[in-house]
Amino acid sequence: MKQYTTLFIDLDNTLYDFSGNSREAYRVVYELLGYERWFDSFEHYFAIYEEYNLQLWALYAEGKISKEKLNSERYAHPLRVVGVPDADAIGARFWDEAMLRLPLGNRLMPHAREVLGYLRPKYRMYILSNGFTELQSRKMQSAGIADYFDGIILSEDVGFNKPHPAIFEYALQIAGVTVAESLMIGDNIEVDIMGAQRVGLDQVFYNVDQLSLDDERLLSISPTYTIASLLELKSLL
Repeated sequence: MKQYTTLFIDLDNTLYDFSGNSREAYRVVYELLGYERWFDSFEHYFAIYEEYNLQLWALYAEGKISKEKLNSERYAHPLRVVGVPDADAIGARFWDEAMLRLPLGNRLMPHAREVLGYLRPKYRMYILSNGFTELQSRKMQSAGIADYFDGIILSEDVGFNKPHPAIFEYALQIAGVTVAESLMIGDNIEVDIMGAQRVGLDQVFYNVDQLSLDDERLLSISPTYTIASLLELKSLL
């Protein structure tokens, strides 16, 4: 194995359980705003939200929509689907309430703290995320992992989203390291892994969604390393 000195690590759903934490926050807001008037259940609402949210994040990563468009559309869309009047205004209220609660979640992905404790003495580590500036640092503080990292590099601050090569090049410049001594770790095959490949950066694909080894995306992108659990980083690194 190559001798790496620096790790760039995605935050959401790689270390921080954003899916679990956000679901809990959204359930609270759903009840607070009385969404049961329009939806059969929270699960009904969340299924509509989640499908469209994933599509919007893919567009955001490609630079095809703005942060403002992402946030307005993802919260208004479920309301539009069930025919709620004033969907835009009500969705904006949902986002305002969610913003108060999203940074408070403290659930991590399995074994994240143990693995960070193992890696910290051996490597310099940076968060490299497409998440929003006003949320990421607070989420890390809530989860108690901020002190493991030498810095936080966010797409909003750079002006480019992963998988654009510019954000990876900027990260290397900030860390003062070369491609050869650096490694990207993330859960998104297109955003984290393909993006890192574009600048020649080795990658660890954390296969959270349990893609089959013969999945077309895995075969076409072919990560440097693939893991099913963060614990595997302890033997890999």
